[in-house]
Amino acid sequence: MQNTIAQFSSTEVDFAVASVVVSGKTLTEKKLSVVNQASSAALAYMCNVKGKVGKTARENISQHGEQMIATQARSGNYKPLADAIASITGASLTIPNRATYETLAGRFADALQDLPREGYALSKKDNTMKPTAKRLALMQVIGLITEVQSIAAAL
Repeated sequence: MQNTIAQFSSTEVDFAVASVVVSGKTLTEKKLSVVNQASSAALAYMCNVKGKVGKTARENISQHGEQMIATQARSGNYKPLADAIASITGASLTIPNRATYETLAGRFADALQDLPREGYALSKKDNTMKPTAKRLALMQVIGLITEVQSIAAAL
């Protein structure tokens, strides 16, 4: 006696046609053309690849991430943005409401101004002023917030 677990007819399961059009002259150009049109799932896979393909995949998935964070922020879910900022700064962060969300860039700009010498340190090697790691992190956070808010406003 045979037990039937599931039955599918051809009308119940509908698969979309998957088509990838590759362009470029060199192998690298062809691979990059694939990366530039890949889905988020494929980009996530490609992030671990070395070389230009991996670098481009990481950049593209980062842009998708900003868009996803902006979509969530637009609907009032600030957790993804707080997660991203905390991963850059290594500090706890709470975004309790829209007012706090809208003033985040200013908050981090104030923190940037409060750094000794505005986040620059004298390099002993060549006697020039170089940005500190703290300044670079704050600049990255301000850039992220600005980009997310800009994308969210355009949605």
